Amino acid sequence: MRKFVTVCLVLVVSMSVVFAAGASEAAKRPVELSIGTASLGGNFFTMGAAMASVISDTTDLKVTAQATNGSAYNVVAVSEKEVSIGMSQASVVASAVAGEEQFTDGAVTDIRTLFNYNSTPVHILVRKGFGASDVSQLAGARVECMTPGDGIESSALKFLPLLGVPIESVRLEYSGNRTQAASRLKTGQIDAIFDATGLGAAWMVDVIGNGSTFSLLSLSDAQIKVLANAYAEMTKLIIPAGTYVGQTQDVETVGYWTTVFCHEDLADDVAYEVTKSILEHKKELVAAHAFFKDLAPENVVDAVIAPLHPGAAKYYKEIKVL
Repeated sequence: MRKFVTVCLVLVVSMSVVFAAGASEAAKRPVELSIGTASLGGNFFTMGAAMASVISDTTDLKVTAQATNGSAYNVVAVSEKEVSIGMSQASVVASAVAGEEQFTDGAVTDIRTLFNYNSTPVHILVRKGFGASDVSQLAGARVECMTPGDGIESSALKFLPLLGVPIESVRLEYSGNRTQAASRLKTGQIDAIFDATGLGAAWMVDVIGNGSTFSLLSLSDAQIKVLANAYAEMTKLIIPAGTYVGQTQDVETVGYWTTVFCHEDLADDVAYEVTKSILEHKKELVAAHAFFKDLAPENVVDAVIAPLHPGAAKYYKEIKVL
């Protein structure tokens, strides 16, 4: 009888240890996550809300989309654990990892890539009345930057100096969001904007209107080469003729992936589930926003700037992409 009681006690203690360990692991697993997007009304917010809905519907995680100041803000917010997941243009991620531009106070080394999607061409939109037919002629222009740290600001700060326009020769304008920027563009208060956005983006269609007031500038092969040599995240893209009213020719430009990332401390199983949920529910995401049409696991091959999160890497290895 004593032997039986002793065995039972050992089993109870052992099971208690197992349950305690399990509870400890569960405590580390976040139940609620947030996705940092950009301003209300923009594509990032709409896409972030769609991702939050898909993850919440297909996993036991509860995810919400949070309006933010955009790409650079999201990098810092994820690094400081103010939001769980961020989305940014690859150009901003590259600047953060390198400690350049908005991140000269120090490189951001603790963010990890989950997936890439939405290869977005930079639309170089210029008011016809300003009289520039080439980016190199933008000295004196009022250039829209949206908010400090936004991807639009990042593109302007990269393009202008490399293409012969010193930053001090233009006036950087910060309208705050796309609604205000569109209004100021249409009323002649802004001369140019460098916006990496999807083909046929609603706000771009609205601003261009009947095509009588604005032009999309093409980059020359030499200009594209200069940009691509300086920034590995840039690749040549085409805005096909007819994408916008009044656009009669293809526009040659460069573009970036949109990168979705998290903190390196995010639990591996959570990063795995988030990545798997998004990449296996493309149909639902495309229904919510057309910019998900090029979502694919293969987008991370030779295109990762911040290192892959181990949880995401596990998924890519399972499906033989890596």
